[in-house]
Amino acid sequence: MKTLLAVVVIIAGVVAAGYYGLPIMIEKETAAIRTEVKDLSERLQKTEAFVKQEEEARKDFHLPADADAQKIIKTINALAAKLASTEESLNKGLSAAGEEIKKQKAESADAIKKQMEALDKLGKETRANIQKSLFNALMAGIRGNVLKAKVDLVAKNIGNAKNELESISDLLEKARTMASDENRKAVEDLQGTLRKAKSEIDTDLSAAINRVDLLWHDMSKLIKVSS
Repeated sequence: MKTLLAVVVIIAGVVAAGYYGLPIMIEKETAAIRTEVKDLSERLQKTEAFVKQEEEARKDFHLPADADAQKIIKTINALAAKLASTEESLNKGLSAAGEEIKKQKAESADAIKKQMEALDKLGKETRANIQKSLFNALMAGIRGNVLKAKVDLVAKNIGNAKNELESISDLLEKARTMASDENRKAVEDLQGTLRKAKSEIDTDLSAAINRVDLLWHDMSKLIKVSS
């Protein structure tokens, strides 16, 4: 009894598998065939289109077997005229394209040149402004040193004053090297005034103080002019 029941179950399973699985298998097997048929259909359509195009082209210049010389010449002339027209149209297109490319190339080169000139000008102006700012900052610092040297001279702290003037001498030389052409002469004049003040400290303190005071005022004017 159990064996019979098992056989019945197996048969039922096989039938069910066939009932549900068979359509899936058929669908799977026919999918590749449908794809191939579709591909062949597309190729056939392309071939028919090409044949149709070729037939239409032949009709334009078709010569019957019994065509006379005049008909042949006329057909050849028509073909030659069409080829010449096509070639002329192609040459015009190529010429126009070439001219457009040359024009665009020239415009691009001109634009690039203008941009480079503008960048170069901007770079020079920026460097000049930075140099001017650094120069003015250095001169302002030196002017503070000059004021300190004057205070030491008035207080007769000669040793401190001499050391301060030596520092000012080094700073002015640095300022001269970074000064613009128009300011370099003014810095050299300040260096001359400083040398005279240093030489007068031991011989004429009052003159040295006046010289340092003049140095301070001249530096103030230079900073004002170069700002």
